[in-house]
Amino acid sequence: MRVPATARFAAVFAALVASIACGSTPTEPTDPPAPVYELKTSTFTGKLTTGGAAGFPFTVVNPGDISLSITELAPVNTLTMGLVLGSWDAVASTCTQQRSTSTAVVNAVFAASPSAAGEYCVGIFDVGNIQVSTDFVLKVTYY
Repeated sequence: MRVPATARFAAVFAALVASIACGSTPTEPTDPPAPVYELKTSTFTGKLTTGGAAGFPFTVVNPGDISLSITELAPVNTLTMGLVLGSWDAVASTCTQQRSTSTAVVNAVFAASPSAAGEYCVGIFDVGNIQVSTDFVLKVTYY
């Protein structure tokens, strides 16, 4: 007895589909990829007088490392200064200190790791070394 070609084709096709279906593994739903946060750098400039201080707000979108450094002081670049990292209250325009050092020098990195995203601030202050008006540049890196 002869089987028509279309019947043979249908049988082979059915066997092929069955073998593919039996051999495949079901896919599990995957977690979405973790977000990638861009490392940001902000530069703040200003001028301090004897006993003075200055502060600057910035926004952290992902808690992680924050690095703060004085990159320039003029006219005297060897002064020791104070640096502050804190939380920023935009309504009151105040910086609540969380960490500080009174031994910052040019290009020394002061680092912290905030526990949450939010509004933060950095500050620089005279620890008693400024004799004449001093220009400064602060560099802050954060996520």
